[in-house]
Amino acid sequence: MQASGTVLSVAVSQDGRWIVSGDDGKKAIVWNALTNEKVRHAEYRNSVYAVDISSDCTKVVAASYDDADNVLLFGITSGQPLLPPISHEQIWGAKFSPDGSRFATVSCDSGFRVYSTYDGEVLFDSGTQGSTNSSSIVTPLAWSSDGQQLFIASKGKITSFNVSNSSSSEWPIHDTGSYAYIASNGKFIACSAGSSVSLWDCMSRRRIGSIITHTAGISCIALSPSGRYLACGVSNNITIHDLKDILPLEYFGSGLPLVEKRSRELQVLPTTC
Repeated sequence: MQASGTVLSVAVSQDGRWIVSGDDGKKAIVWNALTNEKVRHAEYRNSVYAVDISSDCTKVVAASYDDADNVLLFGITSGQPLLPPISHEQIWGAKFSPDGSRFATVSCDSGFRVYSTYDGEVLFDSGTQGSTNSSSIVTPLAWSSDGQQLFIASKGKITSFNVSNSSSSEWPIHDTGSYAYIASNGKFIACSAGSSVSLWDCMSRRRIGSIITHTAGISCIALSPSGRYLACGVSNNITIHDLKDILPLEYFGSGLPLVEKRSRELQVLPTTC
């Protein structure tokens, strides 16, 4: 797969059929994951730092680092816009809720918003609260499995926002001096900072399992749909960790055969490397 520039964001559909990438060539590109062919793309005025695919694998949200009309929602097979362009300046992250009825965007300095997937209505706006205040390229958003909480990562901490009653709480991560990058399957959060990854229970906010360490800084992470496999981008390498030996089975979903099979086909390394 050859993107139009440096890839800044990537998402894989839960059925394993589609990949969407965002790059500094100002494009969001939909790829056929089975053939590696480019299917279509959307063009922006600035780099695309945030992409995600809905859980039913039919919709894409992609956002750039512009000040206006920079959030697009479109059909993954048709490429047709599903909503008029939405404005939320300097976006670092975008994520669909587990049921796909909402999506959230988070800005570098103006907080996060939750929108209706059906009509684009703003359902929640945190203002400046919840901003990442980060100059790093991160994926700072994750939802709880019930869709009631949004987790926002920033330097040294994770903040949980309850979108139904506007309450919030925060807790320090294992490396308080580094910017955090998070991924979640709705049951637990994987949080990388510096050269290590910690794991957190979504409901209790307690750290679970052991710290996963690398010898170099981690630039990005992702979880397979079940949560069993953790991918870490370290320099120009991707390391796949099998988490079954460090987390109880209750934290893993059933996954999807195609995605899980592909994870197993990659070289799975020990949890410390």
